Amino acid sequence: MSKLHSIYAWGSVGVIIFSTLFILIFNSENWQWLALLLLVVPLISSILFFGAKLPKLETPERVTGAIKLLGRRDLWLCVLAIFLGGAAECTMAQWCSGYIEGALGIPKIYGDLFGVALFSVMLGLGRTLYSKIGKNIGKVLFLGAVGSTLCYLIAAISPFAVVGLIACALTGICVSMMWPGSLVVASEKFTSGGVFIYAMMAAGGDLGASVGPQLVGIVSDTVPTLDFANGLANWLGVSAEQLGMKTGILVGLIFSLIGIFVYLHIWNTNKKKNKLNIN
Repeated sequence: MSKLHSIYAWGSVGVIIFSTLFILIFNSENWQWLALLLLVVPLISSILFFGAKLPKLETPERVTGAIKLLGRRDLWLCVLAIFLGGAAECTMAQWCSGYIEGALGIPKIYGDLFGVALFSVMLGLGRTLYSKIGKNIGKVLFLGAVGSTLCYLIAAISPFAVVGLIACALTGICVSMMWPGSLVVASEKFTSGGVFIYAMMAAGGDLGASVGPQLVGIVSDTVPTLDFANGLANWLGVSAEQLGMKTGILVGLIFSLIGIFVYLHIWNTNKKKNKLNIN
């Protein structure tokens, strides 16, 4: 599970580097040609899927089986875990470029290469390392949430642009296992339920990936319009728009912060389960 998700990260790195170099060489006015070139990616994927052999999916035999699963608290705990992971990961992934350029004042090309691309490198590195040597997923999730919270906080409040850029990049390794790790937890908790469990998990992750970036966008747009924004921005030595983006990223850490307690509960539950198995 971890290795499969790392491939997504490495693919992102390739697309980011290719796109950045294209814009650098051919200028942003020719962006439509870049879109046409990237058409090759889904085209190749569709060709590969034609020859893919998919395993038979296991589903609950009756609707009542699914309804019974919906009544389990541990299912909703897993859905909440992946919701928080999706929000923490995709918020930084989607806002990193604009934040580095707009709030930190770093040129877009450097922000994309050393911020967004490095975020994806850290994302892929964390997932690859776990697939090779990882264990105790509860502990990994908890430590990842703690690290992600700190990275969001540093990125938002640091007065040094380079420090903020590094914090954005390091968020990648901290959130790397929060999505696939939640799937690992669900697979260990539910030996039956088949595709229904993973459908619920996918829905939770996608919802987090939507809510997180949207919340940051709303906050970033709203703060500059408030009465106190200009005065506070002047006091901090930034523009009202920069204050809005910094506040948005600061609000974005709420998902990792809540995740600390959720993943700590999962970790403690796993430790109790392991002790019972040993005894």
